[in-house]
Amino acid sequence: MAAQVRKLINEKAIFAALAEGDEAAFEKIYHCYNPRLAPFIEKMVHSADLTEEIIQEIFVQLWINRHLLADVAHPTAYLFNVATNRTLDYLKKIANNAKLMDRIAYGSTELVNDTEEQVVLRESTAIIKLAVEALPAQRKLIFNLSRVEGLTHEQIAEKLGISRNTVKNQLVTALKFIRIFTEKRGKTFVAVAFILTFK
Repeated sequence: MAAQVRKLINEKAIFAALAEGDEAAFEKIYHCYNPRLAPFIEKMVHSADLTEEIIQEIFVQLWINRHLLADVAHPTAYLFNVATNRTLDYLKKIANNAKLMDRIAYGSTELVNDTEEQVVLRESTAIIKLAVEALPAQRKLIFNLSRVEGLTHEQIAEKLGISRNTVKNQLVTALKFIRIFTEKRGKTFVAVAFILTFK
């Protein structure tokens, strides 16, 4: 069942209050617009985790730039415009990274001599790197400490000052996201199972 859409009474006044630093106004705006922005953004990025990340960034920036909101005439249009711009910026970044990964994957002059398995491995690695770059900062750090540096869950927990269970949960979420990220691109990569095998 779809979540009930909440609407603010006198949005302009609430945005004006936020412009003055009213935390209660910020909370009202967040709870009203979060469930409205989420499906809008997710249709573009096809990922609940990335949608959450973009929404967090939108509201962080909304608070930081709150002084600009006093004269906003149409709050709903304003927030959806911000959401659109933030999401498009993200998609452009992903597209640029994809082009870079393509150059890395296919730029070698020795490519013509590669076996099919080597080409698949190179493709897989490029896509996985792209997915890892899209992870939230802490999740990406934990993933790299585990998969790149080879640390155990206990070593990562001690290094970052978090629980072993947190490390495990973050890795599970990261691996799920990377799997979905690759599948959504319509390809099955032979190397994915090897690189992403859960430890």
